[in-house]
Amino acid sequence: MRLIFLTLLTLTLLNGRGVLDVEWSSANKAQQKPTVPYPKVLVEGIKSVTLPVYLSSSYAYNKKMTVVADKYFYSISFDLEGAMVLFEGDRTFQESVSPQNPEFKKIMQKTLAVEFSKSEEIMMAEYQRHGANYTISVECDKPDTDKRCLKEDFIRSLYNSLNMVGGHP
Repeated sequence: MRLIFLTLLTLTLLNGRGVLDVEWSSANKAQQKPTVPYPKVLVEGIKSVTLPVYLSSSYAYNKKMTVVADKYFYSISFDLEGAMVLFEGDRTFQESVSPQNPEFKKIMQKTLAVEFSKSEEIMMAEYQRHGANYTISVECDKPDTDKRCLKEDFIRSLYNSLNMVGGHP
């Protein structure tokens, strides 16, 4: 059920949006070469994605992932015992703003490299890389008692273990 909701939400968000330019020159493509091949579900699921795909090294070889992807976005989820972890990347935007716009520059100076937050009982890490938007989310079945949704430790460990696992220009 969660997967259907996420797919519909992602497809709804894509309607009427533009596409961000990805700065592939800043992507470390050497990170993309695994010593052991990634599971087929991951490789096949992200083969058409046109932005760097990031996934925690803790989950890159887990075959029990669900991948929903398109040319401009991806969503990779894992059902854990009592929680769901979701890694997303997105090249779409709502409206176009010139990077030279003074107001935009002022806002970007205040932007953190990664922002950790909790919204509606979901722990999130939001960040931008290569001109694309990324999110890691952790949703717990029991958010009032599950440490993964009470403290930032778990989401920070996911962010700190990110590896580029695919994507292409």
